[in-house]
Amino acid sequence: MGLIDRIRQYLNEEDIETNQEDNGQAEADWMEKKPARKFFSKREKKKKKLQEEPQEEQKNDPSKKGALSYEVDSELYQSLSGGASENERKNAADFCEQLIDITYYAEDMKREYQLVTSYLTDIQRLEELPESIKNDLVDTSTKIEMLDNNRQTYLKSENLLSMERYNKIASLEKSVPDTIRKLIDMEQQDTLLKNDMSYLEGEKEDLKFLHTEYAADISRTRGFIVAILALFLVVAGILLIVSVVTKKSVTIYCLGIGLLAMLCFVIAYVRYLGFKTDITENDAKLKRAVSLLNKVKVKFINNTNALDYIYEKYGVNSSKELEYEWDLYNTMVRDSIKYTQANSDYRIYCDELVERLKKIGLVDPFVWVKQTRAIIDHREMVEITHGLNVRRQKIREKLASCEKIKTNASVALRAAIDANPGLKSFIKDQLASYNIKLDEMENKLDET
Repeated sequence: MGLIDRIRQYLNEEDIETNQEDNGQAEADWMEKKPARKFFSKREKKKKKLQEEPQEEQKNDPSKKGALSYEVDSELYQSLSGGASENERKNAADFCEQLIDITYYAEDMKREYQLVTSYLTDIQRLEELPESIKNDLVDTSTKIEMLDNNRQTYLKSENLLSMERYNKIASLEKSVPDTIRKLIDMEQQDTLLKNDMSYLEGEKEDLKFLHTEYAADISRTRGFIVAILALFLVVAGILLIVSVVTKKSVTIYCLGIGLLAMLCFVIAYVRYLGFKTDITENDAKLKRAVSLLNKVKVKFINNTNALDYIYEKYGVNSSKELEYEWDLYNTMVRDSIKYTQANSDYRIYCDELVERLKKIGLVDPFVWVKQTRAIIDHREMVEITHGLNVRRQKIREKLASCEKIKTNASVALRAAIDANPGLKSFIKDQLASYNIKLDEMENKLDET
């Protein structure tokens, strides 16, 4: 084992634990103020303890009163006295660093101890107050609790909309209500125009089908008329040939066939005219339907373009979405106003509580602004008191451990000086830079 390892093993009888245990929320709230200077770092591993036993002979022998009153390992002492000058200075610097670290850490612990003690003193003063003053404090604390709860409730609405959406609606706040109504009308009109286009498209297709049917009927009727005329001419020719061959009169037959052909022709022609009239009327209806359909399409396109523009302007997809965000925006604005009022009242009552506590004479009245529940509920105060007592006991234990380590470090430095008096000025300079006086340290050792 090297010299440095033996010295550090000799010094560190107890390592200081820097991890603080969780003693409940009450204690955590009190201990918000952390030590300002953290010169003492946690050791990497827990080191073994060495039992230091005082030399009874030194205590009992009056001739040894000026001698060192703490037992120093003989092997360690010989290593200190026989080491090279460079090693001695390095070892002494390590001891000085440890002494400085533990000194400042102990000062931080003392300040924390005083802080915890002042809190316990304040609690005792609160518990000894007359009932009338206690009731006033409870009333004020109750109002603070209520206002703080209201503030927290109002704060929940601040995330209903993103800041981007909130700022967007805020910039268009005056036009949003009218825009919502306009969007609702335009969306209804858009639906009606879609329905009209669907109806006109259907009617156009029906009229096209009727036009095709009427054209087919006219074609068939025209063919029927031509067929009747052709048949009449054929029959008339046959009768004429028969009359020439047989030299008989066929006038009656010709008149009958002529009348029959004329009747069929008239009927077919009347139907032909009817179909022509129907197709003319159908074409007129088709033209009107196409014209109306084109007008509706133009209106639909214009309405759709206007809707798209408004949607893009407000960053929404429908009037319902804009209306929903508008309601959220109004909720955020309303809660923001309520939060401002509640926060103002909250600060007024907090100031009132602080002033009352100052008159009572509390060391730190501001800490009670966050501990109003303890003023209202005595059980909460008991928990806080218990947590502070536990904390103070732990600080005492840490201070005792610090004192032990300081003593061991001082003994090691005294041994180094005794082994090599030339180190005294070096050690003194090292400690003086941190306002630690070597003479005072030696006097404490002699008193011990």
